[in-house]
Amino acid sequence: MARPFAATVPVLLRDLLDALDGRLTPLGRFGSTAVITAMTVTAVVSLHFLVRVLEGLPIQPIAIVNLSVEIAIVTAPIIFYARDVIEKLRTSRTNLDEMSRRLTITVEQAQAANRAKSAFLANMSHELRTPLNAIMGFSEVMKEQHLGPLDNARYLGYAGDIHASGKYLLGIINDILDLSKIEAGKMSVENAEEFPLRQALEGSLAICSPLAEKFGVQIESRLPPETLRLTAVERMIRQIMINLVGNAIKFTPAGGTVQISGCATAFGGYALTVQDSGIGMSEQEIVKALTPFGQVENKMTATHTGTGLGLPLAKAMLELHEGRMEISSIPGSGTRIVLHFPADRVSGGQQVAAA
Repeated sequence: MARPFAATVPVLLRDLLDALDGRLTPLGRFGSTAVITAMTVTAVVSLHFLVRVLEGLPIQPIAIVNLSVEIAIVTAPIIFYARDVIEKLRTSRTNLDEMSRRLTITVEQAQAANRAKSAFLANMSHELRTPLNAIMGFSEVMKEQHLGPLDNARYLGYAGDIHASGKYLLGIINDILDLSKIEAGKMSVENAEEFPLRQALEGSLAICSPLAEKFGVQIESRLPPETLRLTAVERMIRQIMINLVGNAIKFTPAGGTVQISGCATAFGGYALTVQDSGIGMSEQEIVKALTPFGQVENKMTATHTGTGLGLPLAKAMLELHEGRMEISSIPGSGTRIVLHFPADRVSGGQQVAAA
């Protein structure tokens, strides 16, 4: 659709100002401003003259002179101001384009570095798992004396230490591999199946119980009934709970408690809560704890080993199931972590009451 002439004039004037400002000297810009002002005055005065002629009114030269002066006084500052605004906009646009270009390059570099890191960790994890499995297998044969007795008892102890260390290292490698797969988008929940949530939680707590006994921490649980079923990858749900409960135990002093409970949420969802009476965290420490390999330094870290992957991995696995993690903590008063599962992954919710 053609643009009306009256609407085209301001656009042409703007383009003219842009073109002139781009190649004229300051003196030339002043001259062009004077020309534009004169053109404006001429146009308005001509229109005024035409109107008076059409209406049959007398033309008063002094009135035309006064009108011309008034228009020039008003128009010139506006044009100078418009030039200043255009120049600032041009500079801002140039800066913005440059910032956008740099940001694009930075994002691409960060994404490439993250992909390279994930690929490296995944490849290294695969390379390390093969010899580790051999170490664990042979050390277990020696520890259990499957091929005959070992004459020196110290050898048995060494074999046990080798097996325990290999198992611990394999666990770290598996965590790194899982997190790398999630970050690379290579882990999915397409093979999710429906299973009793209580059964998975009991299995996770059974694994964590020896650790709780070792550090003198009591586990209290109010688990969902057998009727509640969750559609998810059961291995991931077990791993999430092992990571969270294990962390809660490690950072709770002897004599403290770790509570696991569940309840129905609005719109048919379900929430699992892991709450401890441990040392707690500040807001800054929570952010650090959620960062891969980020470990919060406190009085408990000297007596407990870890890689800083437990909480980030649990959060990533939960988000794969469209869930979300809510963390609240107060230094010296413990930590509360709530896992929210969406309604479309929960069934049997009409009978959900903590058992």
